[in-house]
Amino acid sequence: MRWQLGTLLAVIVGLLMAPAAASAATRELTIAPSGSDAASGSRSAPLRTLGAAWRKIPIGKSGAWLLRLKAGSYRAGAPVYWEKRSGTITIESVDGRDAARLAGMNVYRVNGLTLRGVRLDDGGDVFHCERCKRVRLDHVTLRGDGAHETIKINQSSDVTVADSDVSGAGDNNFDAVAVRRIKLLRNHFHDAGDWCAYAKGGSTEVIVRGNLFSECGTGGFTAGQGTGMQFMASPFTHYEASSVLIEGNSVRDTEGAAFGVNGAANVLIRDNIATRVGSRSHLLEVGYGGRSCDGRRGDAGRGRCASYIRAGGWGTTVVDDGDNFIRIPNRNVLIYDNVISNPEDGASQWQVFSVAGARPGARGGVPRGARADDGLKIVGNAIYDGGASHSLGLGDGDCRVGSSCSPARVTAANEINGRRPIITQRSDGWLQVTGWAASLRAHTPPPPSLSGRVRPEPQLWRRWP
Repeated sequence: MRWQLGTLLAVIVGLLMAPAAASAATRELTIAPSGSDAASGSRSAPLRTLGAAWRKIPIGKSGAWLLRLKAGSYRAGAPVYWEKRSGTITIESVDGRDAARLAGMNVYRVNGLTLRGVRLDDGGDVFHCERCKRVRLDHVTLRGDGAHETIKINQSSDVTVADSDVSGAGDNNFDAVAVRRIKLLRNHFHDAGDWCAYAKGGSTEVIVRGNLFSECGTGGFTAGQGTGMQFMASPFTHYEASSVLIEGNSVRDTEGAAFGVNGAANVLIRDNIATRVGSRSHLLEVGYGGRSCDGRRGDAGRGRCASYIRAGGWGTTVVDDGDNFIRIPNRNVLIYDNVISNPEDGASQWQVFSVAGARPGARGGVPRGARADDGLKIVGNAIYDGGASHSLGLGDGDCRVGSSCSPARVTAANEINGRRPIITQRSDGWLQVTGWAASLRAHTPPPPSLSGRVRPEPQLWRRWP
């Protein structure tokens, strides 16, 4: 079945608003720094550590559990690994947001975990979840303090991060590899050395809406990137990301691009606002993703690279040495109705767009002739970046002659480096547009239908309304 985007979102809203089905009674455990692990865990006799509370949840049995954290620190006595629990498990701060402070969490094969109102600010990856299902971080504060990634999700499904503050990674604040169904809603991702956030490794069905991305190095949010093939999950072993909606976000003060697409299919970037971006590169990028087989010969798990290739995946059994990785193309990338305005004295370093040109031949199962700009459409955007003399970044083979992203077509379909849109920063840090560009979308024709099928990734949205 093919879905229109509006139909899909209506179904999602309906599911979110529907009353919960009747379930078994929730078992409560209260934890307080003044408690005792010999206590029952009742409100009047709280436990002291999260480790003691976690051990009370049986392995392999579903159930509903609420772990109530009173104000204080719970770094001591927490599980080293949060493993193999299932059901509906909620860990919440009962004395207000950030009142309960946790160490970093390494979570494995846990289904149905919600963190609400807590603060995590210690550990390697501050929140790392592998092979998990139904994970939600709600009004959570996560501080990386130089961690490699602040949130790292691998080979999982149904992951939501909402109304949270995520920062401090040396690399990426949010890194999803081989995750199906992701929602990033109304969060602030900031102060990371690389991208503020990305989804890659075959991640699919991704909604990124209403977030603020700021003070990051390489950029705001990107769909796709590069992955060791053994870390992907069948059958999503073609594109780095697919079926991605990036809508209504604010991006400011990133050294690199506001948004990127690197080896992804069926991506809509719509109604976003960005300013003070691209100081070391460009505003928007559409390039190839990468695929290698990581590690060294004999390392555990590298055999999956060959098995995925035999099953039709795109990839290689060779370790990337800097140039021999497989280039993953894009398909159907739509960039519509965004407003990006840099200050008069703050243009991007090189150009407005970066669109990768053709690569000779094809390897690793990638269809011959597939390109980074297949189905790329750039329509209805208002962009100011250095004025008329600043490079558009298209042409010279980057977009094929006569394609919808050729310089002539992009110039005709967008307002670029003429009038400068006025973007202001609200008191909460998010951005807003004033003046003529604020009503831009009312005058823009709707994005076109996406035709053709992308296999094995599902094409969820036949038409973008």
